Amino acid sequence: MEEKYIDFLKRCELYNEEVFNYIKYRTTYVDYREKGAMDFVGCYPIIEDGLVKDIWLCVPKIVDDISISINIHEYVHLLRVYRYLGKEFRESEYEELLPVMYEFAFLEEIGNTEYLNKYKEDIKDDKVLKVLLKSK
Repeated sequence: MEEKYIDFLKRCELYNEEVFNYIKYRTTYVDYREKGAMDFVGCYPIIEDGLVKDIWLCVPKIVDDISISINIHEYVHLLRVYRYLGKEFRESEYEELLPVMYEFAFLEEIGNTEYLNKYKEDIKDDKVLKVLLKSK
């Protein structure tokens, strides 16, 4: 399963060995299927004196395609935050757009329409993410 995840990142030119090495010991893994586990999933920059000092990640253990899609989403967040290590972090209201776009691409590629449609339903009221729903 992990090969499928890495392959997707490489094909989308997202894979970065330096980032993978950096986050290796800063990652907590959860089982997304357990109640409440998704509440902790995310990319967490540690900010001190206005600068990104460190980054921690909480993602699902890769056990199936859904866990891969969630990992893709959080990895795309990580790539953005990683560029700010030692610098001032600037958030954007468009923060979710790129991670969701790649997650959609993966789900469409593997043909998981059930989870993709549920995801689209969950974001239908988000003003920024609506652009992804209209792009088809």
